[in-house]
Amino acid sequence: MRKIYFVTGIVLLVNTVLAQQDTTAAKELAEVVVTGQYKPQSVKNSVYQVRVISKEQIQKQAASKLQDVLSNQLNIRFSQDAATGGSDISMLGLSGQNVKILIDGVPMIGRQGTSNEININQVEVNSIERIEIIEGPMSVIYGADALAGVINIITQKPRKEKFAVNARLHEETVGKEYGLQQGIHNQYVGGSATYKNWYINGGIGRNLFGGWKDSAVGRELLWHKKDQIVGNGMVGYRTSKLNVYYRFDGLDEIITNPANITGSQPALDQEYITDRLMQQLQAAYTFNPKLSANAIASYTHFTRQVYSTLYYPDGDVRVATAPGAHSLSAFNGFTFRGTVLYRMSPVVSFQPGVDINIENGDGERIKTGVQQINDYAFFITSEITPVKRLNIRPGLRFVSNSVYDAPPAIPSLNIKFGLTERLDLRAAYARGFRSPSIRELYFDFHDGSHDIIGNTELQAEYSNSFTGSLTFAAVKKEALRLNTSLSGFYNDVSNMIGYVQSASDNRITTYSNIDKYKTRGATLNGSLVHRNFNASLGFSYTGRYNRYKPNDPSLASFKWSLETNAVAGYAFPKIGMNVNLFYKFTGRLPYYQLATVDGKEEVRLMQTGGYHWADLTINKKLFKLLTLNAGVRNLFDVTRVSSTTANTGTHASSAVSSIAYGRSWFMGLAFNWNKN
Repeated sequence: MRKIYFVTGIVLLVNTVLAQQDTTAAKELAEVVVTGQYKPQSVKNSVYQVRVISKEQIQKQAASKLQDVLSNQLNIRFSQDAATGGSDISMLGLSGQNVKILIDGVPMIGRQGTSNEININQVEVNSIERIEIIEGPMSVIYGADALAGVINIITQKPRKEKFAVNARLHEETVGKEYGLQQGIHNQYVGGSATYKNWYINGGIGRNLFGGWKDSAVGRELLWHKKDQIVGNGMVGYRTSKLNVYYRFDGLDEIITNPANITGSQPALDQEYITDRLMQQLQAAYTFNPKLSANAIASYTHFTRQVYSTLYYPDGDVRVATAPGAHSLSAFNGFTFRGTVLYRMSPVVSFQPGVDINIENGDGERIKTGVQQINDYAFFITSEITPVKRLNIRPGLRFVSNSVYDAPPAIPSLNIKFGLTERLDLRAAYARGFRSPSIRELYFDFHDGSHDIIGNTELQAEYSNSFTGSLTFAAVKKEALRLNTSLSGFYNDVSNMIGYVQSASDNRITTYSNIDKYKTRGATLNGSLVHRNFNASLGFSYTGRYNRYKPNDPSLASFKWSLETNAVAGYAFPKIGMNVNLFYKFTGRLPYYQLATVDGKEEVRLMQTGGYHWADLTINKKLFKLLTLNAGVRNLFDVTRVSSTTANTGTHASSAVSSIAYGRSWFMGLAFNWNKN
């Protein structure tokens, strides 16, 4: 077991670099997006409907993990796994397997746990500059796993300052529990430097979650203890034409699952140990005003280990020797992505590119030894601007997959039309293709709470997706800004990969294809900024449709769910303080469950209850270099909601879904210093 402790005095000194950035630069960065663009450009000029979460907003939320930042967003939902520490995301009604998670444009490798999804809470929140979210399929540009959209996490990079140091200390209760071995204790320190054309930066942090006991008895915990060590580093070289850099991101995570002693028998304790090292090399070169190129190469090594010990009544601890008590699974991912941008004229531009993704897995839980999936793609998009306010971007992707036959071509079409100077219309269509992952095909997952078995008979997913939006800047004045947007989406997915769960034993689950899965919905957003006051209000309404078999429409109809969010903040410039309230209502979620009852397959309509969530934060600048933040998370004290059978029948069932560990109080200190 790893024992790593940070010296308190060093932590307090180191822990300070988040708060005082140049606010003008932060606002400018918040308006610039790069995901899927030919060049960095403003949100208004992007052909895609993009949401940007700036570093300034992340700081206002005083986030201890990435989920704190994203959970307030509309059309994004999370489900928790208290046993494995996973946090699973869905977007536009599509599960996390269809949400592409990128770090600086590079896909994350290492799906895990019960859900086969990337755990976003393994990304260090203090290293983030901003987050760009594009809703809707990006399969032509980013390939598989981008049916629902893309979340691109842009990390901090040195600017023109010669030296910079940042640090942060964050302390938070877990519900009512807090102490040296309880609560949340996070520390992070980072720094950067530039010399002529060279630049470097890096950071290291520890995130300790002491677990949540609540009503658990003995040695057990309702939410297991999690201890993370995270680190990142970068070195780069840039000129007016060239920018090249190497970056690594490392993670070492241990989740501790203690068990109770039964009689004279020892308790079986388990540790889930996750290690990830992600390395990337990126280069961009401008040959002339008409021609430029960009290349990315990335390699990720990801391991997930289960280590079991026996804890005896007398306190003796021994290594467990029973079959299956230990396991080690390793995944390796290689990505290469290269594009060339050619501006034929002020009206027409082309961007051809290649996208290579190779992933393999090996270990005790991988069926029949090493398994590998290779995905090779060539894509080409064009940007056509026949008139000033019209932008048309068609695209095609040609795919060769080592496991499944991909469509001959995957098309997309995005259009942005400025109806007036303040009113923009966007519309998009895209075809999607996703082959099952290594985990869905070959991986068998077993722990104290789950038995999930891979299915080698799975078919690939195909989709057709449509999105559209209207964005209106109603007022654009220095002291007053008022914006509103209305958007809609429709996704039609064939062979959607979902779960089949045994009704007699809800621990046993495998993957299966759903014949037809659809989502559709609409979102209305409005934002107001008046001097020192800012506020936003949004509503979304999403319908989900499942048809498990071609000739079984018994429960195939759209079931709807509502979401509402609101943010209100006020700044007191004279005293360097701001107060912010973040609120979201997540409506009840209907879903289908396919189970086997008395030897027959049965489709049930289930329903997870809705809940209200709110966070209150206060940030206060101290002595120019320090920022103190404090507040309350989960004001409504949400812990879990019920999941029950919504349709009547002889085989009714109910369950409980974990949401959080109750109302928590937090306080933190951030430090930022730079020398120009």
